[in-house]
Amino acid sequence: MPLAPRAERLRDHFVGWQCRIRAEAMRRRDGRPSPGMCPQVLNTAGEALAPAVTTLLVRREAESFAPEFRHLARRTHDPRDRREAALALLAERYYQHARDFSDRLMATFAADSPLAERLMREGRCVLAFDQDAQRYRLPCVVQRLGRDDPRREETWWHNALFNPQLPPDVPILAFAPRWLEAFADPDLDKPR
Repeated sequence: MPLAPRAERLRDHFVGWQCRIRAEAMRRRDGRPSPGMCPQVLNTAGEALAPAVTTLLVRREAESFAPEFRHLARRTHDPRDRREAALALLAERYYQHARDFSDRLMATFAADSPLAERLMREGRCVLAFDQDAQRYRLPCVVQRLGRDDPRREETWWHNALFNPQLPPDVPILAFAPRWLEAFADPDLDKPR
């Protein structure tokens, strides 16, 4: 179903912003997540559930990079070589075109994470992003990804590039923003 024009602009602006800050992190921060990649997790009443959760932006299913991530992870057992190859791929090619990305965010949790359990039980939360004078508040529907979901595979292999000890059965949650309820500060519709 098509979004209202305001919600569509907000979605496109957010995904473009995410691509920019993530490419910057790969190029200049050695891949370390920046604040804009690690939103605060709130319940629907606005109360903090977690100070920060590292999220991942994945490509649309038809353009998945899972095979390339898997190849890089299996190509060498040296964590330093794997990390350097991952950073080069992510900095040079991965985040180049925002239109290639889904608007859903993924996050990997520890197997026994109380936060993941709560998010799955409640099925909703708000992700609050804040970096460089840009803020977003995104009410989201939360879903645990099944083992055969291409978004789970891409998320898992991406994370395995940076954490070779990542267990195969960790919970990976998808956060689907409800764009009609989301907002940005500064507001995209107000003149600056």
